[in-house]
Amino acid sequence: MSCKTLPLLFINLGGEMIYILDQRLRAQNIADEKAKKVLHDIIATMFHKRFMDELFKPQPLYSKKAMRTVFDRLAHASIMRLNAASMDKLYDLMTMAFKYQVSMCLKPRDIILVTLNHLDAMRNFVGDAAEIRQQLDHVYRLLMESFASLTMGEYQLIRQTLLNFFQDMHIRVSTFILITVY
Repeated sequence: MSCKTLPLLFINLGGEMIYILDQRLRAQNIADEKAKKVLHDIIATMFHKRFMDELFKPQPLYSKKAMRTVFDRLAHASIMRLNAASMDKLYDLMTMAFKYQVSMCLKPRDIILVTLNHLDAMRNFVGDAAEIRQQLDHVYRLLMESFASLTMGEYQLIRQTLLNFFQDMHIRVSTFILITVY
């Protein structure tokens, strides 16, 4: 088990959460300003500097239950409220999407590219919100400092740790197919 996996798991699941919430807010015709505030609040909370500094310290992954709790609280860091069933579906979609992305990485190092893609998307969501952009810049620096010099073996261990985390998560594929995620 790699003790460097936690930030990658958190950032990527968080990125998936933002994609899904954005899509749901649009589908429900939520006013642009209100939707923007929801996403900004969640992203700002997700990438709080002190939290990121702690997250990037080498440590074992959180348990599945603890990780679910973190995202439950994160989803409610804004004015938006989700009932238990909606939160369950959101978390299932997040984990399914990232599990799929990890399994599709041709090289273990590609996990970093997936992570950078999520960070870039969140940068686009926050637009010109300077404070949140600074938080994201800090995370980019932490990623480069932590992962730029890893060996291929270390990346393989990270990939295996991620796949082990997802191993016993069995989610109905029909949910995934219905939203046509590629």
